[in-house]
Amino acid sequence: MESDAGGAGGSRVPTSRKGGLRTAPVLVPALLAFGAAALCGGGLIASVAPAAGCPPLAGAQPVAVTARAADGDAHGVTGYLFRNGEALIPVRGLVERTGRIYWDESGQTVTLLGPRDVLSVHVPGGRAETRIAVLNGEVIAAHAVRCEEQVYLPADLVATVLHLEVAVPSDDRGERMSR
Repeated sequence: MESDAGGAGGSRVPTSRKGGLRTAPVLVPALLAFGAAALCGGGLIASVAPAAGCPPLAGAQPVAVTARAADGDAHGVTGYLFRNGEALIPVRGLVERTGRIYWDESGQTVTLLGPRDVLSVHVPGGRAETRIAVLNGEVIAAHAVRCEEQVYLPADLVATVLHLEVAVPSDDRGERMSR
């Protein structure tokens, strides 16, 4: 059986009919190849890694980051380690489990509420990163990246505000702890 993919005078694409679904014969091998790549540890990383579509993260290496809260619960996320040793971690996902986070859509501001500290970072629309934040009412230097509806903040700063122990792999294959 063939389907007319291009309408009148268009090219014809061979298809098969199974269970009422029409599938092109090239789709099955493509899906099998994709599945094999995913099982072998490849294939999915490049397509879901935010750094691929986020220029401010493009020079950083994805690393597994573990944060341990005061109650002992550990949470893992993918952060980004830069050549200068700075590690940025995603706020959503990690902080939602370990602290309070608020997003002000109209002001394009993320706020973290720790036991004693409040951190706010404003990343205006149209910009992917900023270098300033407000900690307890004082302006401080802090690298923040906004990419694909996620805000990445320095691991050391998040650890301090939320009273977490954050383990970030370093370039020498050891781990450094923040708090």
